[in-house]
Amino acid sequence: MSTGNLILTLLLVIPLGQEAAKIRVRITMFEIPFMIVSRTIATRVAEDGSIIGTMVGGSTTGSFPDGEVTIHNRLPAASDSVDIVKAIREFMAYGCITAQDIGVNEFTRHELIFDLQDGAGEEVYQELHKGRPSPLSYRLAIEPVWENEREAGLALQVRLRWQDPFGIQDIRDNIPERLVYDQTVFVRFGQTTLVGFPSSSSRSRRSIYWLAIAVDLGLTRQRTEFMLSAHG
Repeated sequence: MSTGNLILTLLLVIPLGQEAAKIRVRITMFEIPFMIVSRTIATRVAEDGSIIGTMVGGSTTGSFPDGEVTIHNRLPAASDSVDIVKAIREFMAYGCITAQDIGVNEFTRHELIFDLQDGAGEEVYQELHKGRPSPLSYRLAIEPVWENEREAGLALQVRLRWQDPFGIQDIRDNIPERLVYDQTVFVRFGQTTLVGFPSSSSRSRRSIYWLAIAVDLGLTRQRTEFMLSAHG
């Protein structure tokens, strides 16, 4: 056996942290305010040359169901606001209310990053008073509950403080929060899911709110290498 130095070089690849799968969730909120639309449709021409028509129209929010609506994977994740608004208008159009009759306001955008290993959720709160005839605020609670190679499931709760802009205003600002959406939403990676809900349980003069939710999957790896030498 050699009496010289025995040099042993070991290359160890030691993970400081496990591979951390993360998802990015982008949420944009839209509002369809209540509005009455009417127009006259010509039916015949009178003997004096005047047009006799029929008045048609209705509420821009009248076709929406009593509860919430979820349209899974309706658009690509890269869709801009114009495409999202078009999809919302097409869903809301009915009878004599065309897509062009329906006004859609874009409010806010949120971008959240979730680490799927710790499973922690997040909550965002937004007040929207500027330029509005009545107060409005909402609270979003989002928690990732599962994911696979194609899609992610998000537990989503939405609480809304809304006051009828056509009613008597509560100057005490004592409007309670209402839970208006509480579902687990699945969104395919690279797609956008639309979630809609009414401002109140009454079908009269209510507004409709929509969330456009897009999810992207990202993977980060943290590794380090150590070179060890042993001498004998």
